[in-house]
Amino acid sequence: MQAVPEHIARFVLERDLCVLSTSSPGGEPHASIMAYSAEPGLRYIHMATPANSRKWANLTANPRAALLVDDRDTAGSRNSVRALTVLGVLDPLPGEASKRKVLDLLGAKFGHLKDFFTGPDMEVIRFRPLQLLLLRGAKDAEFIEL
Repeated sequence: MQAVPEHIARFVLERDLCVLSTSSPGGEPHASIMAYSAEPGLRYIHMATPANSRKWANLTANPRAALLVDDRDTAGSRNSVRALTVLGVLDPLPGEASKRKVLDLLGAKFGHLKDFFTGPDMEVIRFRPLQLLLLRGAKDAEFIEL
């Protein structure tokens, strides 16, 4: 298994919003903007959602998903925007205590969402990256298979 290059790990760790793309069993796509917290080295990226959400239903039926993390809000020009597509899978947490710990960490990181993360029937999306595609502008691409 190849390690995540430092410049890509840093890119993800310096940000906290992504777009999560899932698909239903019938193939209908669904995209959601998500607050996230990544582990150093990007072993896992954590998000949370209510158990009755479309994204959770999609992920439990089809655990493959994609994230998009970009820097369009801080890039100097459109030609210098970096966009990282992370292909991966839902990797469920091993128990309620682990889930509570991640929800508490997300609540601490995103104070304005603390009530959301402590709400009833919350599920943790523990996303395990499998492939990375970093685009710098429109032409410079770097692909990594993890």
